[in-house]
Amino acid sequence: MSRCEHGIDAGAWALRALDERDAAVYEEHLRTCAECQAEVARLRVPADAMALATEQVAPPPELRDRIMRVVESEAQLLRAAGPDADRVPAPAPRERRGRRWFLRPLPVAGLAAATLAVGVTGGVLLSGESSRTVQAKVAMAGAAATVHISGDRARLEVRGMRNPPAGHVYEVWVQRGNGAPEPAGALFTVLHGHGDVDVGSVKGVDVIMVTSEPAGGSVVPSSSPVITAAV
Repeated sequence: MSRCEHGIDAGAWALRALDERDAAVYEEHLRTCAECQAEVARLRVPADAMALATEQVAPPPELRDRIMRVVESEAQLLRAAGPDADRVPAPAPRERRGRRWFLRPLPVAGLAAATLAVGVTGGVLLSGESSRTVQAKVAMAGAAATVHISGDRARLEVRGMRNPPAGHVYEVWVQRGNGAPEPAGALFTVLHGHGDVDVGSVKGVDVIMVTSEPAGGSVVPSSSPVITAAV
């Protein structure tokens, strides 16, 4: 483990888990710190192996186009409401503080070396005081699903899941209040029962759901949810 005071960030850097501000600071530090360079090099291979844990399917252009039309419609409403409609207060300056690291199970055994190298065992690193974990309900015997939320973004991890029928994929949905489920733009299958998919922004979202849909995804759910998580 690196003796450099910035060494605690090596694991998050390798996993691309640092926020934009901290990533820029650490990237500048890496230019001159041999210890952190060596630590990042050691963690890079097992971190890259995470991509083998699941197959995330790219949504087809038609689905992306439908989602973007909704986004553009909302953007037009904001523009019509004026420049202050979507403004949020500037965050107060904060000092860089030591990070608290939280663990979640890893589907790839080779990542154990990476997590041990940064002082934790058997988990992917999540940082920040706003991080939390939600256990989802799964309608599949022997399967489990966990939603990891950091800030306003979320990732879904599944274990013991079977793939949907041939010609189908799992599709992620988000629901706000009593509104209809909306496609999150995330389609995925599982590898050896494991999967890890980026849900995206969950700002204002109350429920995350997963259904089995025809390959290419759907605009509205065509089957009952196999995963439900109240966030």
